[in-house]
Amino acid sequence: MGAGESDGGRVGLHILNAWEENSGSRIAIYVWYPTIRPERPVFLEPYTLSAAREGMPEEGKFPVILLSHAAAESGLSHHDTAEFLARRGFVVIAPTHPGDNYLDTSRIYTEHQVTDRPYHLQQALDVVAAHPELGPIADMSSIGVIGYGAGAAGAMLLAGAVPDPAGLRTYCTRAGMDDPYCSEWSHARLARFMEKTPQQLLPVEGRAWQDPRVRCLALLAPGYGMLFTAQGVASMQVPVVMIEAEQDAMNMPDLHARYLRTLLPESTSYFILSDATSFTLHSVCSERMQANYPAICRDSGSADREAVHKAVNDILLRFFGNKLQGKAL
Repeated sequence: MGAGESDGGRVGLHILNAWEENSGSRIAIYVWYPTIRPERPVFLEPYTLSAAREGMPEEGKFPVILLSHAAAESGLSHHDTAEFLARRGFVVIAPTHPGDNYLDTSRIYTEHQVTDRPYHLQQALDVVAAHPELGPIADMSSIGVIGYGAGAAGAMLLAGAVPDPAGLRTYCTRAGMDDPYCSEWSHARLARFMEKTPQQLLPVEGRAWQDPRVRCLALLAPGYGMLFTAQGVASMQVPVVMIEAEQDAMNMPDLHARYLRTLLPESTSYFILSDATSFTLHSVCSERMQANYPAICRDSGSADREAVHKAVNDILLRFFGNKLQGKAL
């Protein structure tokens, strides 16, 4: 019996590519899905995964979950959650966002960190839909989105929200200069963003942020909360689950997750991970990662990353199982 088979089905992995329209930058796209092939260890620096590389998919149609990673991470950063969901009957698609990943941070704290993400997710969908093996099993009429950190803001745009940069202009008076958005470096990069109006941010003719196929959102340790108002989220008519990392120092919960909660319907499900930071939501670290990437692997004193991930995965499975698979879990 292969790795993971006693805990759900087998998971396959394809690595596909797209190219960004304007810049020509490569978008690496990681796709996890149910497969009939046995899993093997897969080494993709700096991660070790368990999957059947390019394994033959199971027969059937499976709901799709798009995954937008946190700032300066990659499509592999949350691979354990992607594997977990794929073993339970989902196709999980995670692009690495150009300009906002661990190799290239040129778009961090600019408007493009948020407004480019919906296009990357849509391009990833198009590539999977056109794939001869993955396209037939991916149910493109049943799509959910997981957004971590800045990815949560991109997910909200994909579901119909419209950002208003006016919130950036007053954010630091409330947050203080120690907030990551308010350092001299980040504030300077955000300057052009905060000068724009919502109308100036709207997509050019022929393109759109909103994708009507999106049926539900999961927002984890969300960032850029100050970009949204009640009016701006009014068009976002899909069920939402939000997970707060209570010890998050990157996106302070009071100013992001909890603020967004006040804008969304009362039916929004809300969970608090009391010991978690935003880094705790990154995949569980191997010993090699702990040695080479200590900042990513460091949690608050009482946090148990494996326990946090089990709790998160259970929440996501119940939510997407109900909204996309019609299961009462």
